[in-house]
Amino acid sequence: MHQKMGDLKNQTEQLLSDTSLIGTINAEMAEERTPLVVATARRMRAEVDLKHLRAENNIVNQAVYPESTILHYGIIAVLALVETVINAFFYENSQGLLGGFIVALSVAAVNMSFALLLGSGFRWKNLRSIDSKVLGWSCFALFAILAIYCNALFAAFRSEYQILVDPTDPLQVRQGFAIAMGEAKLIFVGKMKIADLSSFVLFGIGMLISLFAFRKGYTIDDRYPGHGKLDRLVKELHQKETALQEVLRQRVKNFLHHRRADAQAMLGEPAVLSGLAARRVADLSSGSTLLKNQTGAIQRDFSLVLNAYRAANTAIRATDPPEYFKHVPDLTMRTDSTGAEQYIDQLKKVQESIQNHRETYQVALNAKLQTLQADTAVALKDTFNAFLNEIDAEAQESINRSVTVIHRAVPSQA
Repeated sequence: MHQKMGDLKNQTEQLLSDTSLIGTINAEMAEERTPLVVATARRMRAEVDLKHLRAENNIVNQAVYPESTILHYGIIAVLALVETVINAFFYENSQGLLGGFIVALSVAAVNMSFALLLGSGFRWKNLRSIDSKVLGWSCFALFAILAIYCNALFAAFRSEYQILVDPTDPLQVRQGFAIAMGEAKLIFVGKMKIADLSSFVLFGIGMLISLFAFRKGYTIDDRYPGHGKLDRLVKELHQKETALQEVLRQRVKNFLHHRRADAQAMLGEPAVLSGLAARRVADLSSGSTLLKNQTGAIQRDFSLVLNAYRAANTAIRATDPPEYFKHVPDLTMRTDSTGAEQYIDQLKKVQESIQNHRETYQVALNAKLQTLQADTAVALKDTFNAFLNEIDAEAQESINRSVTVIHRAVPSQA
């Protein structure tokens, strides 16, 4: 108990003498400075790249792109499957739907692949540079040519595929495809002959699917190439930076919480020790009283038994009883409760010491607790924000050091 009181006094004095809370917090935060500087610098570089792209191409709107790339491609896959199933009926021949399905799958793959690719390339026409605009509009022109030609080719090949004697013969398929290619070229001069209504419907469906796939390729990302990618990168880096800041903020909160908890524990510890001492005093007093009562009862029972024995012995003796028969041994002398009383006295002195400790430090501890609460608000707001500002400045300085500035030579004046 004395050891606990000594430890409590030392801890209390140490807590009251500690006035470097903000300095300790700064030291805690300094351990995370380098990762935060790196994360902030990366985010700043990405923001600069994004702003440069927006300024260079007069982009005033926020980046627009599908939230889920998987969903975007999923729609395209479903559309390709639908086209394959529909076209399978048009290409059905002597082999049944299986042969038609294989051909339709190849047609859908070719039709949608180039449309998606060229639709994505068409986005370059939105950039300011002439080369980008030429590239974008070239993709559109190439798409228009390929969409018309390929769908005309597929429609013409359908007619040739239907009349093949053996659709499994590669030579016959190549010959039919060569004839279809020659017929498809005539569509650009308006002389292509569509064999039947099914081929015409197949051509129309193919054109619609191509346009839809071209549109999906155009909206696969933001209409300005690179804009969506940089926007996502900035958001990702900002989230990582914020996550590091939140980890550090929580670390500071935990540190401050432990400090307040220590102060509150020191305020309540005297009451705990006093209660413990009081319980031990009560236990010792109760034990001492119980010992005395039990000793008295044993002495009383012993006297009754001994006197009865001696009376019976005297009654049958022919001589006088010994002199010691007149005396009953005192068994209570064999027990001693003075040790308990001494310990009780020591515990009472400890209680007085605890009371003196409480009176000495309670006011100071309450004031310290209020100071800690006030410092907590300052640390989580001003100190933490100042630290983040330092991180921003250091990250900016890091970026400036990594940028090579070439100064224009000033001609000397004669």
